[in-house]
Amino acid sequence: MGIKRSLLLISIFSLVAISACARPPSDITDTPESPDSTPESPDSTPEAPDDDYSPNAPDEAADGYAPPPEAPTPSATFTILPGGSYPELDQICGATDYPIECVRFISPYLNDSIKIDPLNVLKVGIHVATNMTIEALNLAIKIRDDPKTSPNAQSCLRVCTENYDLIPDGNELALRAIGERNWSDLRNQLSGDLTSVNTCIDVYHEGNLASPMRDMDSDLLALYSVLLHIAVDMVKF
Repeated sequence: MGIKRSLLLISIFSLVAISACARPPSDITDTPESPDSTPESPDSTPEAPDDDYSPNAPDEAADGYAPPPEAPTPSATFTILPGGSYPELDQICGATDYPIECVRFISPYLNDSIKIDPLNVLKVGIHVATNMTIEALNLAIKIRDDPKTSPNAQSCLRVCTENYDLIPDGNELALRAIGERNWSDLRNQLSGDLTSVNTCIDVYHEGNLASPMRDMDSDLLALYSVLLHIAVDMVKF
């Protein structure tokens, strides 16, 4: 009786041991939960961003950045004179190669009684050019006759005085051509004036000398270029 009882207990223990070995590892091993992990509440929602935030906008408060203001739309026309006293003159002079000189020389001789159009601007410009040429001629004679002037400079000034001396009469013929509506003579006279000024400037370059009246020569070159441009491209008889 005792032996049977012992055999029965041994059989039961063996079956329990076999059953435990046959269970899969997942059934016999429990993975411990992290002590810090807690289930998230279903009612929790992410914090909403500020209403003023824009992901594409720079942070102005952080680095002081501010977008530049929009550039103003440029005007369709430009004004050389302060305040645009003579916009018609600005338009005429703006089409020439020397717009600033054109306005500077001619505008002081305009007034409200003069209609500003290419023909009247040309007439005023010729009178201004005659006065400037006579002033340059007188200065050239004075420097030429100065004993302190070098022989080479005197030679150059002699060429200048000969050419400048021809211009006033040529300008009178140009004004006469305007009155006669003779476009060909007008163009030829102004072209000859411009050639005379260029001849004076070139003689210094050829002699490698600095002109003692180079500023006046440059002004005359600019003005006669303007007058020829107006006569050829803007005046219509």
